[in-house]
Amino acid sequence: MMQFKAVSNITISALMFALAGMIVKYVSYKMDILSLVFWRNVFSFILVSFVGLVSGKFSLKSERKGLHALRSFFTFCALITYFYAVKHTELSTAVLLQQTSPIFVPVIALLVLKRMSDRYVWIGTIIGFIGVAMTSGVATHSINGGDLSGIISGVMGGAATITIWMMSDTETPFNQMLFFSLYTLIYSMVFLPWVWDSFSLSLLPLLFMLGVVTTLAQYFLSTACSYASTDKIVSWTYLSVIFAGLFGYVGWGEKLSFSMLSGMILIIIGAKITLKRI
Repeated sequence: MMQFKAVSNITISALMFALAGMIVKYVSYKMDILSLVFWRNVFSFILVSFVGLVSGKFSLKSERKGLHALRSFFTFCALITYFYAVKHTELSTAVLLQQTSPIFVPVIALLVLKRMSDRYVWIGTIIGFIGVAMTSGVATHSINGGDLSGIISGVMGGAATITIWMMSDTETPFNQMLFFSLYTLIYSMVFLPWVWDSFSLSLLPLLFMLGVVTTLAQYFLSTACSYASTDKIVSWTYLSVIFAGLFGYVGWGEKLSFSMLSGMILIIIGAKITLKRI
C-alpha cells in the first residue's frame, strides 16, 4: 500500500512537471526567464500561505531550516535552468534533460549519505534513461546552450531530491512546501532589480497556473518521498517525458514514432524494476 501511494504521488508530480513545461514554453517568449521564475514563486507562496492559513497548518517552526534553504536553493537553480532549456530547445528534449535527475540521485546518495542503492535501482534507472533518450530523440542533434542548461537542471533536481529525502522523516510535505515557496521567493527577489521585464496582464492567469502546477509537482514529490525510499521511486519521474510527448502529439501535432513508443515502454519497465527488493 505504501509503495502504491508513493508511485501514485510521484506520477502526479511528473504530470504536473510536464504541464509546467507547456506553460513555460508559451510564456517564456513573452518575458524574461528570471522574471518568469519570480512570478512563479510569488504565486506559489501566495497559494501555499493561503492553504496553510485556512487549514491552520501555517507555521515557520522547524529544526531543519538549513536543509529547507538548501533544498530551495537547488530547486531554484533547477527552475531557472529548466525554464531556460524549455525556451531554447524542444519541449521534449528539455523535459528529458531535466529528468536526468534520477541518474544523479543514487550517485549523490552514495557520495553524500554514504548509502549504496541496490542493483535494481541502478538497473532500472539506466533502462529508464535509455527509454527517455529514445522517446525524446536527443541523440539526433548536437548539444546547444539549452541542452546544457537542461543537464544542469537535472543535476540540481537530483540534489534537491536528496535534501527532500534527508528531511522527509521529520518534515511534513506541507511544511516543506511552505519553506520551499518562501525561500525561492527570497532568492528570486535578489535578482529582480536587474531583470524586471514588463508584461501584459493577460499573462497573469498563465503565471498563476504555473505557480499552481509547479507547487503541486513539488508537493506530490515530497509526499511520495515520505512513503518510500527516494532512490527506489525517483525513476518514476521519467513519466513526465511520456506526458510531454503525448501533450506534443495532441497540442502541436508532433509525431509519435515507433522509437518514441518503444522508449515509453522502457521508461515504465525501468521504473518498475527500481521497485524490486533484493
